[in-house]
Amino acid sequence: MVRYVVALAYFLCASYCWSDELTATEMKWLRAGWPVLEYAESQQLPIDIIVQPEAKADDLPIAMGVGEGRCQLVLSMRGNPNAEATLQDVSTEETSLVIEAMMAHEVAHCWRYMHGVWHTLPAGFTEAPGSVDKDSKITLIRQQMRDTRREEGFADLVGLAWISRAHPKQYSQVYSWFEKIRKDPPVAGGHHDTRIWIQLAQDSAVFTKADSPFEQANKVWVDGLFSEEPGSGLISANQRR
Repeated sequence: MVRYVVALAYFLCASYCWSDELTATEMKWLRAGWPVLEYAESQQLPIDIIVQPEAKADDLPIAMGVGEGRCQLVLSMRGNPNAEATLQDVSTEETSLVIEAMMAHEVAHCWRYMHGVWHTLPAGFTEAPGSVDKDSKITLIRQQMRDTRREEGFADLVGLAWISRAHPKQYSQVYSWFEKIRKDPPVAGGHHDTRIWIQLAQDSAVFTKADSPFEQANKVWVDGLFSEEPGSGLISANQRR
C-alpha cells in the first residue's frame, strides 16, 4: 500500500508541495499541531509524518509509532469517521487548541520511546510481587493494560502541560475536554483510564517551572503513580521501608 512519508524538517515545504495531495482534514490537523511538531524538532526528536491513503477499521486519526530508530506520526484520516467525530463536540474556536494538545500527547509517546523509558517506572518504584493469575493470558493482558494506561496518563499530562505553557488563558477549556473524554472509560483501569492524572491537573499551577513540558508532566505523573488503585501491583521506596 502506498503511503506518503516526510521528515519533520521538510514538512513546512511539503505542506505546500503536497497541497493537492493532502486532504483538507489532514492539513487542518497538521497546521494546528505544527507548533508542537516544531518544538519536537528543536528537542531533537526524530519524527517522520506518515499519511495513510486509506484508514482501516478502528484506526485512530493520529497515532505515534516507532520504526528504524525514528518516531512515526501516522495520520489515518481518509475514510475515517473518527477524524471528525473526535472534534464533534469542540467549538470552532477551540478546535485548534484541542488538536495542538492531542499532538503534544502523541509527541510525548515519542519522547518516552527516544529516552528509553517506555513502559518503565521512575526511580523509587517497583512492581510488587503479586499473586499470579491462574490464566497467564489474563495476567499478560492486565499487565499490558496497566503499562499502556500509565503511558497514556503521562501523554495526557504532556498535552495539558503544553497548553499551560503555550495557551495559559485557554487552559480550562482544554482541560474540560480531556476531563470529558476520560470520565467514562469503557473499562475501569483500562488502557485509557487516565482519570487519576487528569484530576491532579485540574489547576494548571500543578505544572511547575521546568525546562520542558515533558519534565513538567513527569512530576505530576509520578504523583499519580502514588495514587494508583489498590492492587495495581506498584510499590514505592517509601512503602518498602
